Amino acid sequence: MAAKQKGEIQILGIDEDETADVFDALSSDTARHILSSIYDEPAPPSELATRLDLSVQNVSYHLDRLHDIGLVQVADTRYSEKGKEMNVYAPADNPVVMFVGTEKRTTGFRNLLKRLVGATTLLSLVSAFLFIFQAFGRPGGAGDGTTIIDLLSFPGLEFLLGGLFILGLFFLWWIRTQ
Repeated sequence: MAAKQKGEIQILGIDEDETADVFDALSSDTARHILSSIYDEPAPPSELATRLDLSVQNVSYHLDRLHDIGLVQVADTRYSEKGKEMNVYAPADNPVVMFVGTEKRTTGFRNLLKRLVGATTLLSLVSAFLFIFQAFGRPGGAGDGTTIIDLLSFPGLEFLLGGLFILGLFFLWWIRTQ
């Protein structure tokens, strides 16, 4: 089961106080391996220790540091074979992006990401609506002999792919003009 994140993207500029803490915690190869493993599958410290061939104390130390700076969170609890309650660690809900640039460019990058996420969500919703309209809005609905090949050539997919292509071009243009 891969980890999921639901929160907003957190963009840290190089001059922000939190950035030094993130760099400090991630300066350790061990911490980066633990974080990467948690993104693959959330787990308690003992399972991470086994998975990464580390001591439980070492894993717990790095998890505490990653938790303190907000890169991981306790997502659940499990009980060990001995009945002890264990925290299950997962990535924090807010993904972190480190951005090095002037304050103007950092603000511009934040705004661009928000717009891209919003535009992608809108594209997805319109595409889903077009798919539903084509698949179920005809006489006979989806049960009229429509094949999966027919559904793959629906206007919603074309709309989504075209919109994503245009967003990609816009993103590349923005990067080149900054």
